[in-house]
Amino acid sequence: MLFRLNMNAFHCGSLGLIITGTVLAMSPATVSARLGETAVQCANRYGPPKDSSSSNILDKNSPLLEGAIHHTYEYQGWKIRAAFLQLDGPAVRIDYSKLGGDVVIKDYELQAIMTGNMSGTNWKQVPYSNPDSPNKWAAKVVESYFAGATGEKMWRRSDGAILWLRSNSIVRLELPAAREYETKLKADKEQNARASVPQF
Repeated sequence: MLFRLNMNAFHCGSLGLIITGTVLAMSPATVSARLGETAVQCANRYGPPKDSSSSNILDKNSPLLEGAIHHTYEYQGWKIRAAFLQLDGPAVRIDYSKLGGDVVIKDYELQAIMTGNMSGTNWKQVPYSNPDSPNKWAAKVVESYFAGATGEKMWRRSDGAILWLRSNSIVRLELPAAREYETKLKADKEQNARASVPQF
């Protein structure tokens, strides 16, 4: 309900901006959340997106989420890529990576990202399980072992959001809506492929 009020207030002009700021100031859960923020909220936090022709090529060739709206932000030495399923919708997947020399994410930096994305819940470390991997059972165990050796770790919030430390250089956060969208997209593609087979 707060989200809808927030967006409706934003579209009402300058008075809406005052209302939006007031509503956000009264809601600590909204203020502390990054994953789940709208593009407007991300721009307020990190500055305007640094979308460019090169970031657009990256978003097309290596999207965070196929078919999503992507924005790239730079904030105090960090690059933040966010994917939104709707123009005024929440960020459903975000990648944090460092700019410059030392790109390895330190424990205290990971903790700061976790704290900033708690959204009123806590992160609990879970066994590594690459959601993009086609591996099953025993292969998953082997994959998990090697992922741990290379520094890949996962945490889950009680609302189902996932935080994934990838090779000590990227932190990916995602809401369950991102996985649901990908599952539906994959099913739709398969259905279209089956329907396109000619009747021999």
